[in-house]
Amino acid sequence: MRATLRCTSSASDLQSTEPRPPAVPIGRCVMADQKRLAESVGEYLLWRRATCAAATVKNEGFVLRRFVDWYGDVQLRHMTPEKVADWFFGPNGLRHPHVTRDGVHREPVAATTANYYRIRLASFFRWATRRGLLRRDLLGDVEALPTTRRTRLQVPPEGLLRLLDVVADGRDRAFIALLITTGFRAGTATRLRYGDIDLGTGTISVLITKSHVEDDFPITLDLDTELRRWLRRYARDVGRPLRPTDHLFPARTGGVYRWTASEDGEKQRLRTAPSWVPERPMTHTERVVQEGLRALGLPTNSEGAHTIRRSFARSLFDSMSETTGYDAALRTVAASLHHKSSATTELYLSMSSERSRRDALLRGAPFLTAMVGTSDNVVALRHAGD
Repeated sequence: MRATLRCTSSASDLQSTEPRPPAVPIGRCVMADQKRLAESVGEYLLWRRATCAAATVKNEGFVLRRFVDWYGDVQLRHMTPEKVADWFFGPNGLRHPHVTRDGVHREPVAATTANYYRIRLASFFRWATRRGLLRRDLLGDVEALPTTRRTRLQVPPEGLLRLLDVVADGRDRAFIALLITTGFRAGTATRLRYGDIDLGTGTISVLITKSHVEDDFPITLDLDTELRRWLRRYARDVGRPLRPTDHLFPARTGGVYRWTASEDGEKQRLRTAPSWVPERPMTHTERVVQEGLRALGLPTNSEGAHTIRRSFARSLFDSMSETTGYDAALRTVAASLHHKSSATTELYLSMSSERSRRDALLRGAPFLTAMVGTSDNVVALRHAGD
């Protein structure tokens, strides 16, 4: 590659016999079309970190780093659509049994997972194209795969209430109580601090990072009772009044084994009780939900806090739709879930407005008989030979 320099030296300067100073090395300055894949992914994730939630950046990083491991740290200008397509559909691609670079044998990924990986790559490739790092469509041979939207588990209201009784731990019970009465995402719930709760006004000050919305969410009477019980227990366990910065649902340390001497001098190995860590939030929230679902005899595979979120949405919708109508109930649920589009809320409810109107029109009502003007609800069918 040839670079052109513009000189501003005079003729006398060019005729000078004095030795020139040594050239200054460029260092790590790299031409745009010589950028490598791993470095570009790092810059992209740094850019995304400024505008996206930490969980989003973490998930994107997992996909992109896995792609770098498979493709290799090549210059972006050498990447081809054919090889990108091989990551999805090649002999050792995602859609076939494959072996990752760490030697782990993996089963083919589902179509929904492949589509998710494609979306993450598309976002990175768009970013690289805008910066002049790419000049062609690397996903030209990778079309979105057709998927079947399966009906997800939705726990009825009586099941949600029973979850409280099968979770013995005070913190976990309060956590479940919050989820079933607010529909919060797990990340939203674990970010809450004691100072965000105002039992006097009955509100929770919450920041919805996914939609960038601040909301004073109402506390129901059921949740008020559960929170008061938990906060009294929480303060007693930590041995001091709760501080505004304490996490509402704190992490917990495991018990520690220690050797102690009894009165007769014999050593005994005793385990101290677990303790709360108010400075850190609880983790592995899916285990808390799955423990409750398992106790109720419900499936736990791929279930977690979002299962309760869907169940909350459905329960709220069903309780309102008969009195306020479909559209008003849908808008209320969308506001509670902090959805920007009611179409997303309909996916949570596993329904659409068109299907709802279809069901109301057809279920238990005369159809063809009404069209031909007969009042009979049942039409006798005859065999062709009769």
